[in-house]
Amino acid sequence: MDLAKALMAAVACGIATLFLSLLVARAKSPPDMGGWRHLKPSAMHWAAIGLGSGLCLLMTYVRLFVGSSRADAESQMMILTWLIIVFGLLTIATAIAMHAMQRRGVRWRGTRLSFTGSSGTEQRSFDDVQQVRFSLLGQAVLVFADGSFLRIDPNAAGASELLDLLEERNGRSRYRNSP
Repeated sequence: MDLAKALMAAVACGIATLFLSLLVARAKSPPDMGGWRHLKPSAMHWAAIGLGSGLCLLMTYVRLFVGSSRADAESQMMILTWLIIVFGLLTIATAIAMHAMQRRGVRWRGTRLSFTGSSGTEQRSFDDVQQVRFSLLGQAVLVFADGSFLRIDPNAAGASELLDLLEERNGRSRYRNSP
């Protein structure tokens, strides 16, 4: 019976790997009708939302309906409650980051960059990018000549493509990895 469980787990892992690899293959940002490429949430974002939500629901079910019969059940349930809170908050934070990415609407065509800034839709040239650095949270920060900046999630679909184009256009010397 243990061999059957191991085989079922291997098949389930294989299916999950196939599904995620198909999503990652679509991660390259194809141009739309106008030739613009877009930053979009990646398979990692969707997996974080799905798995985080699933874990929260499972742990909530265990907390509400299953419980524990051990002598230290009270402390176990307290730890489980904190795990539910932490996983829930992290899942919500991921959803907020995805919403912010979509609201920002970063897109590019050729050497033009367009995004929604504080004053509406802004269009910039790649030449306006003075520096690309990485924040403590891992976001790529594009600093423009006028001092304004744009934060980009490097895990977004199309982000590596955009960052590579900026590096190719403006040269590696403008990039640094620092908080």
